[in-house]
Amino acid sequence: MATQTRKITAQEFWAMPEDPGHRYELVDGELVDMDGAPIHGRVTGHLHLLLGNHIIATGLPLDAGVNTGFQMSPYTLRFPDVHVTTWERMAAYDEDAGGFPRFAPDVAIEVVSPSNTPAALARKTGEYFANGASAVWIANPANRTMAIRRPGVPEQVFGPGDTLSGEPEIPGFACHVADIFAVLDRSRRQ
Repeated sequence: MATQTRKITAQEFWAMPEDPGHRYELVDGELVDMDGAPIHGRVTGHLHLLLGNHIIATGLPLDAGVNTGFQMSPYTLRFPDVHVTTWERMAAYDEDAGGFPRFAPDVAIEVVSPSNTPAALARKTGEYFANGASAVWIANPANRTMAIRRPGVPEQVFGPGDTLSGEPEIPGFACHVADIFAVLDRSRRQ
């Protein structure tokens, strides 16, 4: 006879103490350890910097953040590596009430780690779209590509020689894909 474990809710996750050295997502009521390899962290940080600088310089009414939790269901919390969300949508979230926003960001950005499988990324993408995301970006440091997924349209994949556009979700944002991953080369030379 199989032992059945009780599912953890998003509310219970919110109240859990920190676990030093670990970052978790909540998937169907179970804690899933998210790896935080240095390459992953460098690409995540650089993408956040590029997007944040653009948003500030242009005065766009957008919020960009890293590792912010978004509740997909009572038992599933996702923490996109980088998120971009309109101020209007973020205003619907009452920080003083505690817990997590009960919607997906407008743009969820996932940086591929060795532990990510195509099936897991497809599942996350589906959850983001089901909860209001307009786009999901997938940054793959291994082959230095950026993919943009949008509901109902084929995935667009951009290589190192291409320019990535954030239109229409992030007006005016464009950058060379090679520039996103250049942070990996700089860290090797030092």
